[in-house]
Amino acid sequence: MATAALNASGSIGYNPRRPWQQKWRDVISGLDALQATYRQSDLDNEAVRRQVETFFKDCCELADWLREQVGKPEAMDYVKADRYLKLCDGMAQTTKHHTRAPSSKRDPITARISRVDGGQGVRAEIQWSTPSGSTGTEDALDLAQRCKSAWERFFQQHGLTA
Repeated sequence: MATAALNASGSIGYNPRRPWQQKWRDVISGLDALQATYRQSDLDNEAVRRQVETFFKDCCELADWLREQVGKPEAMDYVKADRYLKLCDGMAQTTKHHTRAPSSKRDPITARISRVDGGQGVRAEIQWSTPSGSTGTEDALDLAQRCKSAWERFFQQHGLTA
């Protein structure tokens, strides 16, 4: 009786230019993970915090990738103009820098996770404010889905294929 063993391996290469679609896939993957977390009954608040913060950082960074890789400097203007992407930027910048200071030209949004609830699924609430006094709260998953839709509108307006 003879036996044989076959060992296979593979390798995937990545383009050093890193296309913007790579960052978009990170955004979609983060949204998928957040949706899955919301369906769970077990609550790991630190894991939820990291998922939410990572999603909004990736989502905001997409503007940089579009500027650098496709030559779309208007992507950041779009972030600053779109209601949901402005909150995304506030969340990303607050996560990155801890505290945001106003300037003569800006009224920056400070956004953070104010609470994570569990029980009949998981839910994360984002609380935001501006130095001028605007405040509000958003469900993290609802905001993430709105940000995804906002980027899809941008792609359509600029003839970009994800």
